[in-house]
This record gives sequence, C-alpha cells and structure tokens, in this order.
Amino acid sequence: MRNRRTALGIGLLLLICGCLRFVLFPLKLPDMGTQTLSGQEAEALMESRTVTEDELLSGLLFAGEELPWDRPSGTFYLPVDMDEPSWETGTFQAADSGVKIWLLDNPAEDDKQEAVREGKSYRILAVSKNSYREYRIVFTGLPVLTLDTDSGAEIRYEEIHGTMRFYKADSKTDWVTESVMSAHIRGGSSRLNPKKSYKMTLYKENQTGSGSLRQNQMSFLGMREDDEWLLYAMYSEDTKVRDKLSLDIWNESGALQIDSEGFYGYHMEYIEVFQNGEYYGIYGLMEPVDYKQLELTKENEAQPVEYLYKQKDPGVFELKGSWTEQTEEDFDMLNTYLAYLEADDVEFAEMMPQLINVDNALDVWLYLQAVIGMDNIERNIFYPTVWEEGEYRIQFMPWDMDYTWGNVHDFDAGNRTRFSEEILTMRIAWKLGDRLILLNVEGAREKIKARWKELRQTVYSDEWLTEHIDAYAHQVVDSGAFERDGVRWVNSGHNGDYESLKKLVCERMAFLDEQFENPLAYLDLKEYVE
Repeated sequence: MRNRRTALGIGLLLLICGCLRFVLFPLKLPDMGTQTLSGQEAEALMESRTVTEDELLSGLLFAGEELPWDRPSGTFYLPVDMDEPSWETGTFQAADSGVKIWLLDNPAEDDKQEAVREGKSYRILAVSKNSYREYRIVFTGLPVLTLDTDSGAEIRYEEIHGTMRFYKADSKTDWVTESVMSAHIRGGSSRLNPKKSYKMTLYKENQTGSGSLRQNQMSFLGMREDDEWLLYAMYSEDTKVRDKLSLDIWNESGALQIDSEGFYGYHMEYIEVFQNGEYYGIYGLMEPVDYKQLELTKENEAQPVEYLYKQKDPGVFELKGSWTEQTEEDFDMLNTYLAYLEADDVEFAEMMPQLINVDNALDVWLYLQAVIGMDNIERNIFYPTVWEEGEYRIQFMPWDMDYTWGNVHDFDAGNRTRFSEEILTMRIAWKLGDRLILLNVEGAREKIKARWKELRQTVYSDEWLTEHIDAYAHQVVDSGAFERDGVRWVNSGHNGDYESLKKLVCERMAFLDEQFENPLAYLDLKEYVE
C-alpha cells in the first residue's frame, strides 16, 4: 500500500514538473528561420546538384495550405497579419514528393511590417536529389483570392467555370476556403480598361451526388453571405481609396436613413487577385446591389412585385434581376417618375412627393455635392421601387464612386482619368434634388441646412474623413499591394499623396459649409458639365 502511495506521489510530482516545464519553457514551434541555410550550407547543396530551368515545384505549402503564386516570375505569396509585428509561425513545404525547401534569406531577421510594406521578396531554394531551382516568396498584408479556370483560359465576357480559393491574412487557422465558381467580365466603360472587373458566382456539388451544382453561400471579410460577388478592378482611380471612402460615407449616412429590412448600400474590402497562376493586382471584393441586398420582392414571389431600376447613361435605364419576361408595365413606375421630373413646377411639386422618398432624394443630392460625384449626375444611380402602404414609392441609391473628389473623365489618358482643380468649387447638378430645393418641396431648403450640419458632426466631419483615408491608405500601401499593382498595371495611375487628398476633402467640406447657408443661392453656382 505504501509503495502504491509512493508511486502515485512520484507520478504526481513528475506531472507537476512536466507542466511547470511547459509553462516556464514552452515548446517552440518550428518557424521560417529554422529553414534558413548559411552561405556555406547553400553552396554545398548546390555544388552537388545541377541548376534546372524545369519546374521543381507544382506548389508551395505553408500551414498546410498551398500558396498562390505568379508562375511567370516564380514568386509565391503568403498573406500575413501586417498589424502584428511578430512573424507567423510555420515552415514551407513542397507540394511535390522528393523536393525539400530551404530559405536563402531569413525573414525573421527583418522588421516584418517594413518587409511587407516594401514588398520584399525572399529567396527560396527547392532541392531534389539531383537538381535545384531558386524561387521567391513575398509577404502581403491583404487577403488573397485566386481564380483558376478549368481550361486555363483567361476570364472573358462569356461565363467560364473553374475554382476559387480565398486566403485570409489575419489567421493561419482555417484560413483558406475553396469553391467551384464561374466568372465573367462585368462593367460598362470599365470594360475598355486592360485590367478587368469580374462577377463571380460560387457553386458546390449537389448533396445527392448527381453531379449537378447548386449555390454556395459564403461570407468574406465580414460581408453578407451569398453566392454572387463582384471583383472591382479600381483601374481608373489612382489613389485606390476614393471609391471606398465614398461608398462608406453613403453606408454611414444615406443608407441608414432608409427604413427598410434591406440595406440600401454595399460593402467593399481590399484583396489581391491571381488568375491562372498570374498576379492581377489589388481589387475590391464587393457585394452586389440586388433584390437580396435591398429585400425587394421578386417576380413570382409575394405580390405586388417590386422593381430595381438602374440608370446606366443619360436616358438609358435597365430593369435589374432575373425576369421571365419584361413588359412595358414593368417600367410604368420609372416612366411615371421621368414624366414628373420633366413636368411643370406645379405638377412636380404636387406629384413627385407622392412617388418618391423626398428625404432620401435630398440625402443623395447632398452626398453628390460632398463627394463631387460627377459620374452620377445622369448615370450610376439605382432606383429601388418598393410597395409601401398600398402604393409604390421610389428610393435612390448611388453606385460606382471612382470618379469623385476631383477626378473626371479623360478618354485620352492611359487610365481615362484626370484631376480637375476647377470642379472643386462647382456644383453637381442632379436634377431631382435641384428641383426639390428650387421649389422648396416639403421644406427642402431647411432640411438641407439641418441635415448638412448634422452630418458634419459625423461622416462629413474632418476627423471622420481623414481617419478613414488614413485607414484605407494603410491597407493598400502598407500591405505592399499598391506598389505591386503599379508595377503590374503601369498605365492605371498610382498617386500615393494621401495628405493632399485629405486637404482637398476638408477644403470641400469647408466650401460647402459656407454654400449651404443658402441652398437656393447654391443652385446659381456654376455646374459641372462633362
């Protein structure tokens, strides 16, 4: 009995000592530094083998996942948490049997955040029994999305199928998701740019095993869960922050004023994209504006059906959504609105408030003045038409905000954009808002004054605007993506002078502070004409 007690005591003591050992001297996981060869070690390995131009690697793994890579340059990319100064723990492995991976440069010896910001590449040595080849690894601070088509063909205008992989940057646990996908080029005038925007639809195999595909609802970076996503190229916008700044302003102002179960805005987050083993640069991963986002009733659902119109160009509208058949009746509410918009003052003032949400329209008008939305005067506006209390009511929502904050069209330029100093003190003449103010419909002038003062305390305050510009610049620049995108797309324009952008934004706000003291007089200001 005494021996059993002694044995138990010794066992307990050893257990306690073992626990203390791991507390005081925790087990150190292997890291990238352990794979770094000294100069002599590298020389010895290479002397006994022959350098080859053939691919030794079909893939490179980190934390159990195969990394995205730019095959033409032999460069792999590892997304990392750029706000965490410590390097990620883990080692690289070849996807190929019989190939070992060594580092010729040690990332652990460098300041991580500086290396990420500068896009520093580190040499990797892939070694087989008889040969070796050198590759590179770059650490990016942004999430990464890869698109690999089944045929290996570039994504074009027709739908093409393949596989999507999404890599988080801030974690190495469950950090990669994969899905079958289809994609095609999207956009209007942006289709003319060499860097294309895409629409991506996600699928998964049918659980019955029939081989057919069904929707694959996924969420990325805190955005909505869905099977349809947009990849926005941001080619024409040189700072890569104007669009996100503008859409986030709308999300925190006009979108929140609309009483609806849906959300009358959309979100975008920065990522980097690879297509068929080639680096494609920085993109915005975006939610689409559709019936789901706005909680509109579709065709063949509960009646009455609701509508989502979009103005594409002056006098050019389309009805969004999947319709069995579009009839003239489906455009009745849009045509009624357009008739009221052109009606005489008496009819406009009497009938327009019965059809539209006046406060929403004034929010859009204010918004276009603030962000200098020249490309939204007669295009890039959604018209959700909802059924409320026994009648239709039209709302308004801006979209595609890259031509803002002084940027205007220049079709002779490489990125089809130029900066206009003149527009900074001009008026954006959105006809509906102008007429509501001119005729003082529902007290529009006082509403504009009060709403502007309210918003200047929040999303239009100098503090909110400059803080958000800094945050966006941190993402695109300190991740290294801004510089890489500039190398990949030399004609798209890249302007990293964010201090000047902040100054411009604050000066526009101060200019409007003075102008909106008399909204009616503001209508006499020279308007921007393209």
